[in-house]
Amino acid sequence: MTDVTDALADGERVRDRFPLRTGGSVALTDDGLLVATGDSVIRIDRDDIAEITVEDFDWFVGLLSVVLVGWGLYSTRRDLLLGLGFAAFGAASCYWTYRKRGKARIKVAGRPKPVSVFPADPGAFTDAMEAEVAVDSD
Repeated sequence: MTDVTDALADGERVRDRFPLRTGGSVALTDDGLLVATGDSVIRIDRDDIAEITVEDFDWFVGLLSVVLVGWGLYSTRRDLLLGLGFAAFGAASCYWTYRKRGKARIKVAGRPKPVSVFPADPGAFTDAMEAEVAVDSD
């Protein structure tokens, strides 16, 4: 696994570091962001950051998934296989929805897709990024 300190330029310092739930970390430097996931490090210049959004838990989809599990279990009285299929799909949907909580999307100018990361503490990540955007706009 690659560390963000390996990708620092000479004289560049890390101001904040945020661990990711999926492994790796995001580092806020004087020049921008460094995202280390797996064996790669993505460098994002401060001027290229267009928008940063953090998704909270999607309660609507989570509730629908729980209802689907309940309906599937209830309908096993009529058709066991179909009911278990609906319950399994609802349980998988609950799991996927829970895994996507706290997803941060960093829209970068010149990139067709945003960079998505899962910070361990989305609140601290959001606070640091809001402070950084406020400093940039002054």
